[in-house]
Amino acid sequence: MTTPPNPPEGNDNPYGGPPPPGQNPYGAAPYPGGGEYGGAPEAKTDGVSIAALVTGVICCAPVGIILGIIGIRRTKNGQRKGRWAAVIGLVLGALGVLAWIGVVAGGVWIFNNAVTPDNAEVGQCVNVDTDGGEVTMLKKDCSEDHDGEIVGVEEVDSENRDAIESGMADYCAEIIDADDLATLLDRDDIDLNAVIEDPNDVSNGDHLVCYAEAKSGKLDEKIL
Repeated sequence: MTTPPNPPEGNDNPYGGPPPPGQNPYGAAPYPGGGEYGGAPEAKTDGVSIAALVTGVICCAPVGIILGIIGIRRTKNGQRKGRWAAVIGLVLGALGVLAWIGVVAGGVWIFNNAVTPDNAEVGQCVNVDTDGGEVTMLKKDCSEDHDGEIVGVEEVDSENRDAIESGMADYCAEIIDADDLATLLDRDDIDLNAVIEDPNDVSNGDHLVCYAEAKSGKLDEKIL
């Protein structure tokens, strides 16, 4: 009776039996996550966060705020990259909203305080800005520093149009009360000026505004 040879020493098993403990004949088992070295897959950059940054930069403020909030939620705990973009987009969006609020508030203030030929009233104190022949007036409290005061207003019609066209300031002297005119002429620190919608095209329905303006410095009380 022949005795089978002893199996070779080592980890290989030529008889097809189970491999020794710790050995996998099919290669190393992958680690959880599927990476070659067992690392988790790299998180992708969040598109919403990038969109928040872009809309914040181009001043789409409300959209930037909304996308920024969504992006911050989507990048929580590192599940997606791009949290920095969401935060910057949110901040830029908020700053944009504040800027628009400032612009609107400024526009409303100017609208409420602008003095134009068709809404000017005698006795109003104003600040006057002249730029290239364009005159802009803003209401001012007469007890505060101001440039001038409206002393006469006249609507243009077919009877006075020629006189106004030939000399607006001269016509102002005709419509101002005689005592008030004497007071104005006695003061050497003010000039009598006039403004109308379009001095080069005076039409019926336009409004001539006569105003006394300080030659230098500011006024701090009513003239008349």
